[in-house]
Amino acid sequence: MITDLVPTAPGGTPRHLRLDTLVRLRWLAIAGQSVAVAGVHFGLGFSLPFGWCFLAIAVSAWLNIALRIRFPLSHRLREGAATALLGFDILQLAALLYLTGGLQNPFAILFLAPVMISATALPPRHTLALGLLAAGLATLLTILHWPLPWAGSERPVLPPQYQLGNWIALLLGLGFTGIYAWRVAKEARDLSEALAATELVLAREQHLSQLDGLAAAAAHELGTPLATIALVARELSRLAPAEGEMAEDITLLREQVERCRGILGKLASLQDDDAGPLDQLSLSLLIEEAAGPQRPFGVPFEIALTGEKP
Repeated sequence: MITDLVPTAPGGTPRHLRLDTLVRLRWLAIAGQSVAVAGVHFGLGFSLPFGWCFLAIAVSAWLNIALRIRFPLSHRLREGAATALLGFDILQLAALLYLTGGLQNPFAILFLAPVMISATALPPRHTLALGLLAAGLATLLTILHWPLPWAGSERPVLPPQYQLGNWIALLLGLGFTGIYAWRVAKEARDLSEALAATELVLAREQHLSQLDGLAAAAAHELGTPLATIALVARELSRLAPAEGEMAEDITLLREQVERCRGILGKLASLQDDDAGPLDQLSLSLLIEEAAGPQRPFGVPFEIALTGEKP
């Protein structure tokens, strides 16, 4: 798992979770678990395996400290490493629930947290694996667990139907929240990619417009030396004999000068109102170029314009 840590790279995939994100979330979970265990044991006076519970919490804290010492928090986790860390969180929570009543413990709802984090940042297959892990552990905790902490010698006995309902509700919650979070995150990523594609098209058109200006400026700059060459060629043609190789060369030189003058004239007119397609881009073409990169994602759509053209 440690070898799957990679440094942040510009333009890297957004599915690479930052190590700092998971470390901070785990510290938050550690703080909440510590307060809950201490509050139940000392505040409410309930009997529970206090030492074993804090051992499970300490393992999570040791992992966080090891990651903090070994790797810069700016590193990003590959999909497999992020899945492994989230899987550890599920196992650690299952260990705490095993010691404190299994699914009878109301904190069993926290199984949803790692699956939801995975759904927003990891591919569906990794989220499915974490969801199956959480569902399997939840199923085991319905039959294998220590008694629910309670004050006094008599502990509450929940009806089997109620425990079955808790189990079904947890499984449905895992599925619903996972799918919903994945869908929302996917739509946000698609929108971000569409905006990036639009910005790319606009930047390209702006670049073309800037090239037009540079070409026109270059044409004006080259006009003076070209006029000098034309003047020299005209003087040479006047002084040279009317026949012979030199006359032919001078004639060819004057023809090429006129050709260059025509090309420079076209370049200088690129910024005119009637310059051509480089100065104007139709709305339909702009939308088509912006939507083009989104067609491979499998979402069918068509572009239709109504009303008068601008």
